[in-house]
Amino acid sequence: MLTSPVSGLLASFQEHYDDLLHFLTRRMNDRQRAADVAQETYLKLVTLDQQALPVRHARSFIFRVAGNLAIDALRRERRIAANHGDSDQAGEVACPAPAPEAALLARERLRILDQALLQLPDNARQALLLNRVEGLTQKQVAQQLGVSESMVAKYIGQALRHCRDWLKQAGVAASVVVLIAAAAGWQQAPLWLADYHTAVGERQVITLADGSRITLNSASAVSVVFDEHERRVVLDAGEALFEAADEARPFVVESGAERVQGNAATFSVRRDGRVLLARGQARVGEHELALAPDAEAQTAWRRGKLIFNGKPLGQVLAELERYRHGRIVLSDSRLAAMEVSGVFDLNEPEALLRSLEQRYGLKVTYLPWLAVVH
Repeated sequence: MLTSPVSGLLASFQEHYDDLLHFLTRRMNDRQRAADVAQETYLKLVTLDQQALPVRHARSFIFRVAGNLAIDALRRERRIAANHGDSDQAGEVACPAPAPEAALLARERLRILDQALLQLPDNARQALLLNRVEGLTQKQVAQQLGVSESMVAKYIGQALRHCRDWLKQAGVAASVVVLIAAAAGWQQAPLWLADYHTAVGERQVITLADGSRITLNSASAVSVVFDEHERRVVLDAGEALFEAADEARPFVVESGAERVQGNAATFSVRRDGRVLLARGQARVGEHELALAPDAEAQTAWRRGKLIFNGKPLGQVLAELERYRHGRIVLSDSRLAAMEVSGVFDLNEPEALLRSLEQRYGLKVTYLPWLAVVH
């Protein structure tokens, strides 16, 4: 008779999370309530893990636990409705507008950038603005301008080089970063003039000319500089996962003072200096990297998940802050060490804050561009 240790249940939970969430959504008739039950299921499995009890058929066991918790939740909701009746609750909504001083600074920076844009040919300027400001794909821009996609790529490349050179000569390159940061609510923002970038909460997969793939995380940006000697990618902001194709030319990622090199390897790099090796061989400078045993959990963001297992609350909130607009602060620094576990959906980052209130007895107060946890 084959059994699997409960520690394997956590890995199975991660593997079948999407199916489990779909199963619970059918039961609960609401995705958010289903996500709450999934979170409760994970915490239940963590408790069982501590008891080190063996189980058979991990997937079936997980779905049975989740189904029982869903029944309990539905019964609990019916009891509350019977005792208190239906009531409308007014939710607190954070104001999306930037602060007045940020808006004023943004207008000043816009005037500077306008001078550079006005020097561009019409097609190059329109292609850049349609792609980087309006969010149109290169195919959509090509249709609107009546040219080929390859021509649109040339227009955008011409415009980016012009703006970079002009701003550098004018000594105001930082102005663009300040402008975007102000317009985005003074949170770290993607660098507008990078070759590829994502907005806050967005992810993007890019396939390069050599077959290598880059997965950009939230609020991230990269610039690609390939030549006959080296395949170089500059991480301008945020975080990216690199799947480097095997080729004679070295594949190098530059991030600040760090220089990471790895052919036929999968590794992630963060602008704050963190590097993680998931497959193959890579090195930082002359230092060889070791394979990360929990690489799947640490890079779960590329699958739209955040996974925490006994992480301090301070680290959890710092991580969550990367996927939403505004700041998250703790009113009491002593709470920073509280351990948090769970699997959370990046498509609904606010669900993590709600889970903290429901599971850990915390309270979240929302202010414009600020969430205070206490």
